[in-house]
Amino acid sequence: MRIKKVSLYRLEAPMMCGRFPCSLEPGVEQAEVVVTRVETECGLVGYGESGAVGGYPNYSPGILFSSAELIKRHLIDKDPRHLNAIQQAMALIDGHGAIKSGFDMACWDILGKSMDKPIYEVLGGKLMDSVPLFRSLPTEAPEDMAQSVRDWRSEGYRMFQLHVGHGDIQADLQRISGVLSQRQEDESYTVDVAGHWRVDEALYILNKVRDLDFTIEQPCWTVEDCMSLRTRINFPMKLDNSLNSVQDVLRAYANHACESIALKINKIGGISAVRLARDLATVGGMGITYCTQWGTEITSAALTHLGMTTHPSRLISSVDIHNYSSVSVAADDSLVVANGKMWFSDDKPGLGITVDDAALGEPVYVIKC
Repeated sequence: MRIKKVSLYRLEAPMMCGRFPCSLEPGVEQAEVVVTRVETECGLVGYGESGAVGGYPNYSPGILFSSAELIKRHLIDKDPRHLNAIQQAMALIDGHGAIKSGFDMACWDILGKSMDKPIYEVLGGKLMDSVPLFRSLPTEAPEDMAQSVRDWRSEGYRMFQLHVGHGDIQADLQRISGVLSQRQEDESYTVDVAGHWRVDEALYILNKVRDLDFTIEQPCWTVEDCMSLRTRINFPMKLDNSLNSVQDVLRAYANHACESIALKINKIGGISAVRLARDLATVGGMGITYCTQWGTEITSAALTHLGMTTHPSRLISSVDIHNYSSVSVAADDSLVVANGKMWFSDDKPGLGITVDDAALGEPVYVIKC
């Protein structure tokens, strides 16, 4: 089996919440997704994608054209089922997971379809039938964030991620205190700063709210600054923005930098790289959250397969990222979200969803063998 054609698409994805904070910008109204469609000579087709939001380093034009160069130079005409060879070819370029993740996902989709098995079977089989979800809340006024929690709580969500760090620290204190004061016993919270606090600001805020119950995520930009807080605060630490590769995850474990990690599938480099990072974190006893910078049902499906094959003692949560935008590429309802969990309604092979090619529009770039 050989790859004969790869098409790359760019989709604009307006945010359901209107504006959402990201690492380098206070708020953006639209995300972008680069979808990779891989077609083989025998007719099997696989799909993958990589998302980009606002000021993140991986803008969609860069993802799109850098992916095209990587595919054209090193990946076209390969057997998509031979993922070891695919990964070896991708390793010629160090890092840059966003330009690799779409192609990697598509190859896993084809591998599963060629075996007539869902990806979770190819990964070794399910350890759970559904994955718990967290709901990510944009930075807003404290009362608005608290109301959002109440709204999502009624939908069955029990894990919440509060975005702070995009204003003055007194406002952040009010946001954290205002939302956490309404915490219910069966709920868990993460306060995600996306690296926006200085060490002194982090110490000030976290000492002020020391009696509240939450995990602090990426309070400062560098791993070193985050680690410098660990002996001076009483909150579990999660790393996110500073994890851009499997090597970063290994380094975080070796340095006892955190108790849990957020693995962004588009930053790490797709299912193959995240699986390796997941297994290292599992052995290291770290909690794991699966997420992405943005995506459609394609990414949500990939994250569900990874979540289902993660040991329940290590999995914290995943994200139904397709429900954060009005854009849909699925032609069926195979991916189910209800009561704060996500699963598949059937056992379709590969990613487990049917992609509507018409929803992708016209490709921006086509590579043919």
